[in-house]
Amino acid sequence: MTGQNQLKIALIDGYLDEPSCLGVPPYVSPHIRYLYGALLDAGLPGQNITYFTADRLREECRFREAENHRSTRLEKYDLILVLAGTTVPGNYLSGQPLSLAELRDLSSNVFYPTLVLCGPITMVLGQLPGGKKLRENFDIVSGELSAADIYLRLCRREGKSGSIEADLLARDLKKGGGSVLTDALAIWAEKGTELLERHPRYPRLVIELETFRGCPRRRGCSFCSEPLKKISYQRQPDQIAAEVEAAAVRGVHNFRLGCQTDLLSYHGGRLPPEKASNRPYHSRPDGPESRSSAYLTALRELYRGIRRADPDLNVLHLDNINPGPLARHPRLGKEAVRIISRHNTAGDVAAFGLESADPAVLAANNIDTDVELTFKAIKILNQIGGRRQSGIPKILPGLNFLFGLEGESEETYRLNYRFLERIKSNDLLLRRINIRQVNALGQYQAQEVDRGRFEEFKKKVNRQINRPMLEGVFPRGTVLEGLWPEKKKGKLTYARQPGSYPILVGIPGDHSQRDRLSAQIIDWGYRSITALAHPFHVDKASRAELEAVPGIGQKRAGKIVAEKPRSSKELRELLGPSFPWAEWKDIFKFSSEDTASETQN
Repeated sequence: MTGQNQLKIALIDGYLDEPSCLGVPPYVSPHIRYLYGALLDAGLPGQNITYFTADRLREECRFREAENHRSTRLEKYDLILVLAGTTVPGNYLSGQPLSLAELRDLSSNVFYPTLVLCGPITMVLGQLPGGKKLRENFDIVSGELSAADIYLRLCRREGKSGSIEADLLARDLKKGGGSVLTDALAIWAEKGTELLERHPRYPRLVIELETFRGCPRRRGCSFCSEPLKKISYQRQPDQIAAEVEAAAVRGVHNFRLGCQTDLLSYHGGRLPPEKASNRPYHSRPDGPESRSSAYLTALRELYRGIRRADPDLNVLHLDNINPGPLARHPRLGKEAVRIISRHNTAGDVAAFGLESADPAVLAANNIDTDVELTFKAIKILNQIGGRRQSGIPKILPGLNFLFGLEGESEETYRLNYRFLERIKSNDLLLRRINIRQVNALGQYQAQEVDRGRFEEFKKKVNRQINRPMLEGVFPRGTVLEGLWPEKKKGKLTYARQPGSYPILVGIPGDHSQRDRLSAQIIDWGYRSITALAHPFHVDKASRAELEAVPGIGQKRAGKIVAEKPRSSKELRELLGPSFPWAEWKDIFKFSSEDTASETQN
């Protein structure tokens, strides 16, 4: 039998996308890093592990029509581990998760190596077309225990353990979590940062940091995938800080606190499943005030620890916050938001899972908030997180709407829109409105969605709500720094700042070869914005860039390119009295002005 030191493994990152975890580039999920770290901890040398992202796999291992060419690239490995699973639909710019068709193709055309399928996809195989065939061709590893399961298999095969004693770890897994498992994850998370340098996008990556696993309610939302995972644990602040430091040493300085159901439920201690309350940790009925100090201390330790671990930190964002507990306990909630906004970086988004403004839907699905609580939570985040840094708010709420939930009716659409109008009329800002259909997971029976009504609702929200919100969050003239170019399409380069649900920025011109750039906002779409590369020198601008400025158009752009104005005065005269000069005078620059400024300095 091949020993571990000789075992050759292909580790395939099929990308994850879950309600609380982003794993499609530029994001790197904790699951793949745990798995890689577990392999190292079990004694596998790094040189024996080949890491494939889904996109790299497509490029290097194309399955050709000729049978004898289909699997040669992967046949040299002894073991192929595939991590996969998108449990929410998404449109992706910088990578595409492995599809079911690709998994079926892989499983049907790779013959010698042992194929192992890991990740969230394993929780829903029975509901997927062709899932039975995947079960026949893959060895299936439980979605949430992938790293631990693989570690135990490798250790037992050789009769030894790595940093964690195998029997103790197995005992923790059997009871659904515990300190041995969290210690193991801490070790694997640190070791797993070695993977970052192998990623094709390195170092332009955002690291997903897992704070805890599990829901703090005894019975959660009826449609949620969390109960399918059957495991819960809390990671300690010092463990997370150590993971951040290890990533920073390797040159990655962008982090997102994802992989949790509600960051405000983080309390720095273990959550045994049998003791889970139907209320969040800090609002349990057996004495919320006695728990408040420890809860806030843990949150402070978490954020301070991350900041100390990476002095060169570039991005620190989060994902989910439950608006219900935040509004029910405003004193604790406000202090928690202050801690977050004191330590995070600007442009953060707290996803609020209201899901529906219809009381009938909320009750039928056991959702832990309502319209009034969510409205109060939105106000709290606007009041505390709305202060601007680098031109944009520190942290604003995002709002999630799900359609196809039990109890839904035609009235649901009206109530949802009325709630959004109420937020807008009260001059409150939402950074992101996410409208999607529920995925039928486990035993949940989703209702059929009226496609026409659903699409009309989305269009109405885009026209009447999304664009005004973007204008409020990103005023014209705001300079966005550190944008990562993602894709060139037509006359535009699409770019985003690293972080949590960053806004898509369309920039006239080809900037796709640049590592990063700054851009100044000039216009808004429904879910994206248009910006000019900053500083914008009129005398050096292309016709396409000039045409992108609202009010200039083709004719004026042609005149500017032909006559080449060299000052603001000349440009103003050329544009004529009908052009709204006051709105644009601070955006238009000239290279001669920059030269004069440099000479004076």
